[in-house]
Amino acid sequence: MLSFERKKTIFSSFTSLKEKEISNNRTNFVYPYSLRRAKVIATQLHPSGNGYLLGLYMDSEVIAKRDYKVDERGWISIKNFSEEQLRVAIEDAIFSMSGEREMEPREEANLQLNTSASVTRNLVEPCLYNWLGYGNLNAPIWFMGIEEGGAEVWRNKTKSLSESLEIRSHFQLEMDFVDILENQYGLSLQDFRGPTVWRFMAAFLLTLESIPPTKEAINDYLFVSKKLGRKNSNHFLGEFMPLPKQSKLDISPYSEIWPTIQSYYNEVSFHRFELIKNTLLQNPRVRLLVSYDQSLTERMKKYTNEMEEVKSWTYKTEQYYLYKWSFSGRDLYFLATPFFGNGRIGYEGIQYAATKIKSILGGTLY
Repeated sequence: MLSFERKKTIFSSFTSLKEKEISNNRTNFVYPYSLRRAKVIATQLHPSGNGYLLGLYMDSEVIAKRDYKVDERGWISIKNFSEEQLRVAIEDAIFSMSGEREMEPREEANLQLNTSASVTRNLVEPCLYNWLGYGNLNAPIWFMGIEEGGAEVWRNKTKSLSESLEIRSHFQLEMDFVDILENQYGLSLQDFRGPTVWRFMAAFLLTLESIPPTKEAINDYLFVSKKLGRKNSNHFLGEFMPLPKQSKLDISPYSEIWPTIQSYYNEVSFHRFELIKNTLLQNPRVRLLVSYDQSLTERMKKYTNEMEEVKSWTYKTEQYYLYKWSFSGRDLYFLATPFFGNGRIGYEGIQYAATKIKSILGGTLY
């Protein structure tokens, strides 16, 4: 049985979790980025060995595969878990809490989104490993997210899912963001002038270039000069997973191929990580990866034991971590940030982070 201190150390190694002491020498851990009703991911950790992990939102396939014993309250006893079992279970719990919709588990099981009809493997297969994102693969800075939301399919509806996948099947590893968005999907950048992660990317890049990230400067960068995600740019916009989805939790358009989200990740995610790693090796100018999704950060850390924390800081209530990632003779830096937007990070926070990076890495970026 793992000791109380060892259990706490394992939970604390997941940078998105926050420790909270409660009564009678017990400890909770909170996942503040949960988009479910529950925020407490682990409760009542105690020197006696007791402790519970939230299984309420886990997929039934995951529960069966791992043989989790979920009680009537939705909790899993971790008293006798090994270190490996505990780490896997924490990741499963984080994943289950990282959806985009607030709902009860029973409602989630019956979720039906307004998507196109399910697609076949023949249509999906060419899109899995042919593309990583938009911009310049050999640029100093990569931004990394989990997946695209498929605005051309679900938000603006200029393409069906089958049409979008047909276009994507002809992608190369790097594509030009403006060309794909406006010329191939038939969208306009002007339709996205509201709050988007793009604005925070622009603010980060402008700060690195010693340009104040004012609203006017950001609008010019995105909508007038159209600099984001261009093939001749100083950055790259990468996606860890390849397929557009309306929600992180929804697999319905691809359910004929993968019955659950977890089965999709089980088949594809490690191969995507290897593709990213090999691509980084082939592009020596890349110096910094910026993660703006906590679930991506945890997944990247799962697949590599080569990350060493070199700096951390707090801005207001949000925590930032900078890691050195050394592999195959390469030294890269990985910045783990809160999600860009939704109140979790503001322009001041992203400007502060970029200024920190400039002071820590100096002239090694450009």
